[in-house]
Amino acid sequence: MLRKIFSFFFNRITLVLCGLVLLSLLVWFVGPLVYIKPYQPLESEAVRGWIIAALFGIWFLRLFIRWWRAKEMNARLLGQLARIGASDASTPEAGPGKEEVAELEKRFKEAVDVLGKTRFGQAEQGWFGRLSRRYVYQLPWYLIIGSPGSGKTTALVNSGLDFPLAAQFGKASIRGVGGTRNCDWWFTDQAVLLDTAGRYTTQESDAAQDSAAWSGFLNLLRRFRGRQPINGVLVTLSVQELLSGGDAERERLARLIGLRLAELCEGLSIKFPVYVLVTKTDLLAGFNEFFGNMTREERAQVWGFTNPYVEGQAQEDPGVQFRKEFDGLADQINRLLPQRLLAEPDLARRGQIYGLPQQFVGLRDVVQQTLSTIFASSRFKEKPLFRGVYFTSGTQEGMPFDRVLSALSRRFSVSPPANLAGEGRAGKSYFIETLLKGVIFNEAGLTGRNAKKERQLRLLQAAGFFALAAGLAGATIAWTISHGNNQKYLDEVAAKVPTLKQAVEESRDADPENMVALLPLLNHAESLATSQRYTGDSPPLSWRYGLLQVPKVQTAADATYMRLLEDAWLPRLARHLRNSLQQASTANPEASYEALKVYLMLYDPERFNPRVVKAWMLNEWESTLPPALVQSGMLDQLAHHLDRLMEDRALVSPIPIDQPLVDEVRQRLAQLSPAQRAYSRLKQLLTTGTALPPDFTLVRAAGPEAPQVFTRRSGKPLTQGISGLFTYDGYYGVFSHELPKVTALLAQEETWVLGKAQGQRSVANEVMTGQLALEVKRLYLMEYAKVWEDFLADVRPVQMASLDQAGEQARLYSSANSSLEQFIRAVAKETTLGQKPGAGGSSTSSWLGEKINRIKEEQEQLSRLTGKRVNVGGLAATSSNLEADLVDFRFREYRRLAASNGSGPAPITASLQVLNEAAAVISSARQQISAGGTVPASLSPALERVRMEAKRVPPPLNTMYEDLASSTSALVGRDVRATVGSNLNATIGTFCRRAIGGRYPFTKGSSSDVTSDDFASLFSPGGMMDEFFRNTLQPMVDISATPWRFRQGVDGTPVGGSAALASFQRAATIRDVYFRAGGKVPSIRMDIKPLEMDASISQMVLDIDGEVLRYQHGPQIPKSMTWPGTRGTGQVRLQLTGGGAENTGLVTEGPWAVHRFFDKAQILPGSTPERFVAAFDIGGRKLRFEVTTGSVLNPFRLKAMEEFACPGNL
Repeated sequence: MLRKIFSFFFNRITLVLCGLVLLSLLVWFVGPLVYIKPYQPLESEAVRGWIIAALFGIWFLRLFIRWWRAKEMNARLLGQLARIGASDASTPEAGPGKEEVAELEKRFKEAVDVLGKTRFGQAEQGWFGRLSRRYVYQLPWYLIIGSPGSGKTTALVNSGLDFPLAAQFGKASIRGVGGTRNCDWWFTDQAVLLDTAGRYTTQESDAAQDSAAWSGFLNLLRRFRGRQPINGVLVTLSVQELLSGGDAERERLARLIGLRLAELCEGLSIKFPVYVLVTKTDLLAGFNEFFGNMTREERAQVWGFTNPYVEGQAQEDPGVQFRKEFDGLADQINRLLPQRLLAEPDLARRGQIYGLPQQFVGLRDVVQQTLSTIFASSRFKEKPLFRGVYFTSGTQEGMPFDRVLSALSRRFSVSPPANLAGEGRAGKSYFIETLLKGVIFNEAGLTGRNAKKERQLRLLQAAGFFALAAGLAGATIAWTISHGNNQKYLDEVAAKVPTLKQAVEESRDADPENMVALLPLLNHAESLATSQRYTGDSPPLSWRYGLLQVPKVQTAADATYMRLLEDAWLPRLARHLRNSLQQASTANPEASYEALKVYLMLYDPERFNPRVVKAWMLNEWESTLPPALVQSGMLDQLAHHLDRLMEDRALVSPIPIDQPLVDEVRQRLAQLSPAQRAYSRLKQLLTTGTALPPDFTLVRAAGPEAPQVFTRRSGKPLTQGISGLFTYDGYYGVFSHELPKVTALLAQEETWVLGKAQGQRSVANEVMTGQLALEVKRLYLMEYAKVWEDFLADVRPVQMASLDQAGEQARLYSSANSSLEQFIRAVAKETTLGQKPGAGGSSTSSWLGEKINRIKEEQEQLSRLTGKRVNVGGLAATSSNLEADLVDFRFREYRRLAASNGSGPAPITASLQVLNEAAAVISSARQQISAGGTVPASLSPALERVRMEAKRVPPPLNTMYEDLASSTSALVGRDVRATVGSNLNATIGTFCRRAIGGRYPFTKGSSSDVTSDDFASLFSPGGMMDEFFRNTLQPMVDISATPWRFRQGVDGTPVGGSAALASFQRAATIRDVYFRAGGKVPSIRMDIKPLEMDASISQMVLDIDGEVLRYQHGPQIPKSMTWPGTRGTGQVRLQLTGGGAENTGLVTEGPWAVHRFFDKAQILPGSTPERFVAAFDIGGRKLRFEVTTGSVLNPFRLKAMEEFACPGNL
């Protein structure tokens, strides 16, 4: 009893449980006292409960994992055994019959199944006993090796061990579990004994097969028991093989056993104890007679010796150790000999007893020699641990060996006694049971472990410890970081509190009706728990790890914020509603009605509708707040706080209701027509609480190319358009559908908004007759037309920045199924309300079809609601022309364009054809201008046709057509100026400036002359100026005007400027003056006649490049002269003689010598434009010539040449 109590309280499981219980008590009772400023991480009972559950859960999980791993390895091992057993049983060597094979296989499978479920251990009862039992895999494993017939199996069968499976399968069935031919597996409650086949040791029957089987056996051990494949090896040496064989045979056997041990050491990589069992000692003569009268307990004792074990100390040679210990065993037999002789009455048996010591001593030398050979150190990489030598006897069969008598018989040539010929003996086991249970099994822990596996495990353990340390360090760091973050967060929140308190105090002095004034306070209170230290809705992971304070602070901040909303903002909301109701204009009954309804909701929780309140308040704020505040986002802030105030509850005003004001407004509203009020209410309901069809937008109507074609004058995006309420589907699928319901709902609503009597009088009868619905419909259609007119006026074409874009726009406008055509057809459909769905070939959308199918059901529900049959059909008949009068007529031009007359395309097709033609011309113009050419003559007519077409189409087409024509014209002028100007500057301007810049005659007084060739290249017919003008500019210039000017484009602007054009006009004049004969060389023809000459001059000679005029005060005869002359000297000479004076004169040279000559004279006008007088004063002597040129344009005083400037850009 005490033993059971002791085992219970000091059981490992009990101790662990007690430790967990104590730790749980510490966590539960001491945990709340742990304080990590400013947190108490274990304050919550839930946290402590989870920690305690985690402690027990980890422990149970560890037990489960150990149990599962052992069970898994056990199952894998038995599965391997099953495969081996099944293979062996299916191909028996002994050749049993088929029935025996089948029965053996069946019993083998049953044994494996039982082994998979069986756990071994002591016979201890109870829960702890069951927990301490182990699977086969967990028991110590011992390997028995020896030569065939060495008594391995016999020793085990008669060992007295407990075989748990024997009761289920019978003792004979235990053998063969795991193989009958290769290895016997003996399952005891303390260990597993692997009785290997003797041929594994000797490998003499089939060396290759036996060696492979042995290697496979070692692999099996390594696979399933990697850390400690075996706990020891039992080596059996029978007396028979020790005494009967010669020295060579014994040495061969010893070497084979030593080789197997070496293979075990090397293959299993462990150091294991080796127990040497000298079996069949009963074959020593006198053994049975000496020990036959022993009791079972005496026969169970150990006969042999066990070496003392000191870890780390080297062992002596096993042979030497054996010799020392053997003498003690022999002395012990000699001490027992007198007693046994006295106790034995039979003389023959007494003789056998007397001879046993000599027989036993005869084993000393052979066993010593065998041990020395087996454990020769040179064989072992890891030397096994030699534990001892033990003499055993499993059963007493066979003929005993009497080496003494045999030696005498051989010496004296006599026969051995007859009793040596195999006297029958009873089978008993000697010296086995205690050896196994008390010595070998108790030393299961001496076996070393697989070094490689241990290194792996140590690495795993080190990794585990490192992971644990890293986890602990990481947790410490994480807690430190989290603590720091949360502390800074609390400091940040604490810093906001004084500001919030100050804002609260200041709000007490604010206007009690100003809701906007409290916005800073409310924003500050709502954001009290927020932090700039993190983004998103929740703090990052570095704030958590059990220390997060944000939720607690957020809860407290939310409570403060909600208290401010209720105590400070809600009263202002109620006062604002009352003031709005007071200030509502009598001219705006809808506003008064809605304000009254919202005001009453604050005093009737059952009728409170947060959606209606929010919609009214947003509209009120938007209309009363300054636009700057609305655009700054203040409206969104107000809406947000209102949503928070109305979360999951009905608002109740803290201010008493102003009943006189309510009565006054009701009285005023009762005198007004409800049509406008009903329509306003209808729009509100339909836009906020009804699924409307998609909005009409340019993107939806004109297709994906709409952004390339359209834009909005207001700057609104193309995705924003007309509400789905004001579309064809909206009219027939929503408005017409909801109108009867809403008017009936208004009748019900007015019973509490306006009071029951007023509501019945103003609405109910009109609902029944349909008059109210008719008026509401009229208002809707009027707004429908207004919305569409405003939208169409807001649509404009995309501005064109280049001629390429203009051409692309024209192509987009006129392409097949273009965005423009789609838009016109869509507008025509949406503005043709007189054509009902499905009538006249009109297509009905699936959305609208579903709505129409539900109208009849809704009408029936409406009739049940009002208690009377609603005359919806009469309403339709009465209002059948409203759509055509109010909408369709205004937008008839769109239907005209989109509708086909049946025999040809719609007019929009012909209209777009004009744009298509213009697109081709624009493309051609773009190519010509890019190539440096002129504008094609077909461009202006094509653009003019576009402008004419613009007058025949409605907006926004007219604007788009007009913009295309004018923009294209302006862009053409811009591109022409850029292209032609660039070519002009490159081809003429640069050369012109180099040829005439700073040269005479274009620069008076210059000593450098313009060469005749350069002058001709610029100004001659077909020259640079003339050719450029004729090829490029002439189609764009009106030369009939003076001065010349560029023709105006469709947009009313000229292509180029007047400065560049003036250069070409002057160049034409110069061409006409100097190249009158059409030549390529400039020339001047003139008649020169002397008019006067001083009397002191006797003769005057004028030589102009070889043409000579002589004058001697005779007749005044004119002389025709041409420059340049025939001589080609490029010289003009005037020589004066007479009066004895020296000859005097004047000489000029160069291509412009004649111009320089006349520059020396005073030019006086003549009687006609082509005549002038040149007066010279040379050395005080005067003379005058009359010069008549071939043109009225005087080449020597040509204004076009004096004012000429080289052209640059247009």
